Amino acid sequence: MPGYKPLPISFTGPAADQARRAESRRRGGDPEAAARLLEDALEASARRDDALPGWLCGRLAALYRTLERYDDEVALLERYRDSQTLEDARVRYDARLSKARTIAERKRPRDCGAISSVRRVIERPHPRAEVIAPLASQPFSSATMFAIASAANGCSSQREPLRRAIERLCAEARRDDIPVEDVIGALRATFHRAGAPDHAAYDSALLTALSLYFDSAEPD
Repeated sequence: MPGYKPLPISFTGPAADQARRAESRRRGGDPEAAARLLEDALEASARRDDALPGWLCGRLAALYRTLERYDDEVALLERYRDSQTLEDARVRYDARLSKARTIAERKRPRDCGAISSVRRVIERPHPRAEVIAPLASQPFSSATMFAIASAANGCSSQREPLRRAIERLCAEARRDDIPVEDVIGALRATFHRAGAPDHAAYDSALLTALSLYFDSAEPD
C-alpha cells in the first residue's frame, strides 16, 4: 500500500509504540482500529514537536484512503505541510496532496455543493439570445464548441455525433478543472443558438453530460 515504509529507528516513545500497535491492527484486517491508533500517535507527536512526522502522516493518509475518508486524507496532508518550517519538507507531499484533493472532489457525495449548483443552473430560465455568452468566451476549445453546435443543429438525427461531442466537452472539463455549471451553460447556449426545437433531445444531452462529467473519471 502506498505510504507504508518501515518505522524509522529515530521514531521512539509512546507515539512509536502506538504506531506499531496500529500496524499490527492493519495487518490483522482492522484498518479502522489502526487509524484510531495512528490518530492518537499523531496527537502525541504533535504535543512533543510542532513539526509533524512525515512517516506517521503518510501512513495515516494511506489508511484514510483505504477507508474512503478522502476529505480526512486531504486535511491531514494539509496539516502536515503547514506544520513544516523547511521548504523541502513542506513540498514533500505536494504531489500526493494534489492527487488526494482530486480524488476527494470526485468522490464527494452527489448531494453536495456541486450538485446544488447544477440544480440552480438547470432550473434557471433559458437566457435570451442577446445575453448568452459568445462561443469565443466559453472555457472550451472552439473545435469542441463547433462539434456540439454541428450536432445540435441536427440533434434528432445525429445522436451519436452529439454524444461524441459531449464526451469531448466533458473530457476538456475534467482535464482543465472546469466546473459542471459551465458544462451545462455551454450545452444550453449551443442548443439555444441552434434553435433546436427538440426539448427531449436537449434533456437527453444534458443527462449524458452530467453522467459523463461525474461518472467517467476514476481516481488513479
